[in-house]
Amino acid sequence: MKYRKNKIGSDSALTLVEMVIALAIMAIVFAVLVPQFRMILNSWDSKAGAAETLQNGRVLIDHLNRNLTKAVKITSVSKSNKVNGYIEFEDNDGNNLRYDIAANNYVEFGPVGDLSDLAGPVSQLQFTCYDAFDLDTPLTDVESIRVVKVQTTLINSAALGQNKTLTTSVYLRANSLGDGLEKGTHLEYDTLQGTTPSLAQIDRVHYICAYTGLSSDGWAVVLTVNTDTWDITRGTAFEFDGDNGETPVLAKIDETHYLCAYTGDKSDGWAVVLTVDTGTWNITKETPFEYDTVQGTTPALAKIDDSHCLCVYTDRFSDGQAVVLTINTGNWTITKETPFEFDTSNGGTPGLAKIDDTHYLCAYTGPGSDGWVVVLTLDMGNWTLSRGTAFEYDASFGLSPALAQIDSTHYLCAYTGPGTNGWVVVLTVDTGSWSISKETPLEFDTSNGETPALAKIDDTHYLCAYEGPGADGFAVVLAVESGTWAITKGTPYEYDTSTGLTPTLAQIDPNEYLCAYEGPGGDGWSVVLNYTSGGGQILP
Repeated sequence: MKYRKNKIGSDSALTLVEMVIALAIMAIVFAVLVPQFRMILNSWDSKAGAAETLQNGRVLIDHLNRNLTKAVKITSVSKSNKVNGYIEFEDNDGNNLRYDIAANNYVEFGPVGDLSDLAGPVSQLQFTCYDAFDLDTPLTDVESIRVVKVQTTLINSAALGQNKTLTTSVYLRANSLGDGLEKGTHLEYDTLQGTTPSLAQIDRVHYICAYTGLSSDGWAVVLTVNTDTWDITRGTAFEFDGDNGETPVLAKIDETHYLCAYTGDKSDGWAVVLTVDTGTWNITKETPFEYDTVQGTTPALAKIDDSHCLCVYTDRFSDGQAVVLTINTGNWTITKETPFEFDTSNGGTPGLAKIDDTHYLCAYTGPGSDGWVVVLTLDMGNWTLSRGTAFEYDASFGLSPALAQIDSTHYLCAYTGPGTNGWVVVLTVDTGSWSISKETPLEFDTSNGETPALAKIDDTHYLCAYEGPGADGFAVVLAVESGTWAITKGTPYEYDTSTGLTPTLAQIDPNEYLCAYEGPGGDGWSVVLNYTSGGGQILP
């Protein structure tokens, strides 16, 4: 037998040429791929750096906006051309704070002398400041600064990353403004005489103002507010009583009709419906009505419904009287219901606040010239009045009280208290028994605080205008803490440095308030008071 021998051939090895070619191909591939990997890595680093830079920038700009809007006074700032700049300011709590760039190129912030790193690194922190009327000319006068523009450049840590420049602007209601208060341009709406004014809103820009004019006659005029400049203009004044028209008060019936109660001829109690032509803004009157033929001084009004108003006033014995006035909305004549004597000893300069349709809080100067308050109850079936238990909220002194509702059971009462200084207290009404108690009073002006007027800003803040030291016009923001009902005050703001007697307030919007008052020369003056919570606002 023959066996076939299998021959197994061996594979030949790579030649040197083949190895060189393979290495060359691999080198070419790597030469193509490595830069791509480098580009991908650089791109990733750049995007990560950009995201980190943007986040740092957002934190920094947010922090600048949040704190500069709380500034009540700029105390120092670098020149506008300084890239490595700084700013110092006083906040609402009296802290003196500072922004600048530290040696490590981080923006630092905190109380002056105790700064901490905030964000960075940066290559620029530049502050450019302007006044309220010229946004082209930079300035460093801290008393004039109203706008602060901030420009900062944050460094991208990535090798090929781009730096990020961010800007923001903040408008400051600061520097000599007294806790966010400032004023517009005054208007002398009566150049002969204008005492004891009262205001009622017609619409957002128009307000009817009734006042005691020349020869103690009754006058009224429509004031128009420019909501861009806060300047005031006036319409044609109208004499609604040529015999006497002292201490008038207004209540709005509808958009064109306003009830005006006042001390008329022979110091009797009078009322009249004033009609406003909303095309010409001229005023006319309907038939006047004498609601007290013996005497009726210093009235106050509260609207019950479209055809009824509650009127409280002081009678000939200085007692407190109350009466419902009924308005016929067909011919605008007035009649009265049965009067009610709510205090048989004394009831001077009363003020009213509506609790609900059948209950009204009445504060007044009672026996001993002390501060008293009582709840008046109205029976809407027969329009008769009754009262709860009177409460003496100030046993020393209490003149010219003004009321503002906080909520359904709490009311702020500002008044001229001991020493003729300005006092304020929260009154609490028990809606079960209609009894009244008080919280801790606050002396908001220790020099003088006569004939205060109140306007509600929000549930915790109230604007109070009053005759302050030197008989000048002052205003202050009062803050009420819900729950404890403790009251704190801002810094009083002097809106008229010559004279500011018997002011009255009307809200334009949550930040602006029209104030009418007896100003220099005993004439009628008005001004818009602006309040900005926190001191400033971020500009778009």
